[in-house]
Amino acid sequence: MKRETIIFTACGFLLGLTLGSFVIGPKIASSKLAGAPVVAESAPVETSSAPAATATGNPMGAVMQQLAALKEAVAKNPKDADALAQLGDMYMQAAKFPQAAEYLERALAVRDDAAIRMDLGICYKASNQPQKALAEFQRSASMAPDQWQPLFYEAVALMELQRMDEARVVAAKVQKMRPDDSDVQKLVATLKK
Repeated sequence: MKRETIIFTACGFLLGLTLGSFVIGPKIASSKLAGAPVVAESAPVETSSAPAATATGNPMGAVMQQLAALKEAVAKNPKDADALAQLGDMYMQAAKFPQAAEYLERALAVRDDAAIRMDLGICYKASNQPQKALAEFQRSASMAPDQWQPLFYEAVALMELQRMDEARVVAAKVQKMRPDDSDVQKLVATLKK
């Protein structure tokens, strides 16, 4: 694999994580979980250093508490699509793609959503499953035709699958939507080689 392809793929992946947080983040912030208490009232008081660590601003302790709260919410309601999607996003940000994919698949079984499909595609791509990734990017793009990100990742997946003619067609669509985007310009330039 060429050095440029590896760099481009890594940059695309990081861009996907960032964009995913922008797409899913507002939905999660407005969900019923945004104001949910982190620890249930009936939970026993812990004497470990984790609660004290979060009180002093340790972000890892807060993340662990948020994970626990989300897992508890899913245990109470296995069809809580918001909690499942948020768990998937958290595992995705931690680069635990198989776990992220599991939660995202469960969220999609409850509620079909273009942003969740795109994130699932990113997880498949990072787990070296380009064909499954491509299918999710294509579904996401068909569900949200005004969004450029699924098309961008579709073109990248097609490129990885050595389907260059198809990748060029999709990249041209993305270029029309985002003519001044430097990442899109890099994608188009890479496909011209």
